[in-house]
Amino acid sequence: MQVARILFVAFAAASLAGCGASLPKLTTGSLFGGGAKATSAVDRNNDPVERTMDVAATSARALKCGYNFDPIKLKTNFLTTQAAGNPADTAKLTQIYDASFNSVSKAVAANAGYCSPDRTAKIKLALNRHLAGDYTPSPPEPQDDSSLFGSWTASSPDGHGADMQEVFR
Repeated sequence: MQVARILFVAFAAASLAGCGASLPKLTTGSLFGGGAKATSAVDRNNDPVERTMDVAATSARALKCGYNFDPIKLKTNFLTTQAAGNPADTAKLTQIYDASFNSVSKAVAANAGYCSPDRTAKIKLALNRHLAGDYTPSPPEPQDDSSLFGSWTASSPDGHGADMQEVFR
C-alpha cells in the first residue's frame, strides 16, 4: 500500500511538472497549442520601427500590384506623424523606411505571380488604413499549429469538423 501511494505521488508530480516549468517544448502548453505568449495589439502598435517597416513594405507591395496612390505623400505623412511623437527618431526612421521600401521592392520585382487575389486583398486593406492615417502594423499571419493536438482543430476540406486524414498522415 505504501509503494502504491509513493508511485501515485511520483506519477502526479511528474504529470504536473510540465505545467509550470520553463522547459523548451516539454510543457502541457506545447501539447495543446498554448505554449507561446501572444503579443497584444498594443505591444505591436507601440514600436515605431515595426510601424515604419510595415508602412514601407505595404507601399512597395501596393506599387508592385498597381495600386494608384502617391507613395511619396504616404511616406511624408507617415514620417510627419512619427516626428510629432519623437522628433529625434526622424532620421533613423527615414533610413529604415527607405531600406525597407527598397528591399521589399527588389524582392517582389522578380516575382511575376506576386499579386494573387488573396495577397492584393490584404495589401488593399493595409494600404487603405495607412492612407487614412492609421499606421498600426498589420496583424501577423496565422502560424501553423505544430503542437501534438494542433491539427485536430483544423477544418476538413468540406468545412465540417476536423481533417482526420491530415491527422493520420
